[in-house]
Amino acid sequence: MGGEVAILTAVQRRQARAMTEDDLMEAIRSACQGLHLDVMHIHDSRRSWGPGYPDLTIVGRRLLFAECKSEAGELSPQQRRWARRLQAAGQQWVLWRPSDLVSGEIVRVLWKLTQP
Repeated sequence: MGGEVAILTAVQRRQARAMTEDDLMEAIRSACQGLHLDVMHIHDSRRSWGPGYPDLTIVGRRLLFAECKSEAGELSPQQRRWARRLQAAGQQWVLWRPSDLVSGEIVRVLWKLTQP
């Protein structure tokens, strides 16, 4: 599970474009469950004290914050702020799209959270 570059086929690109944000998060939840990682989903951070907080907080041997977007989805200014702040605090923050799922990147990153 190294740093190889993933090249998506036309079929994979179509699959990614058709996948919703909810589909993506459900696939990630399932992968986390299979890898025995704990995952917390914030349903709507706009109605909480921290607008823009990442969609997922994943705990393994390390902590990971993930923002999930459709292929065309854009980060809000609040989401960008959370990303900058978390990274400045030494935390791992990622932006995941369906293409990251079909390429295998998401599973590679999650798997690394299980390793010492």
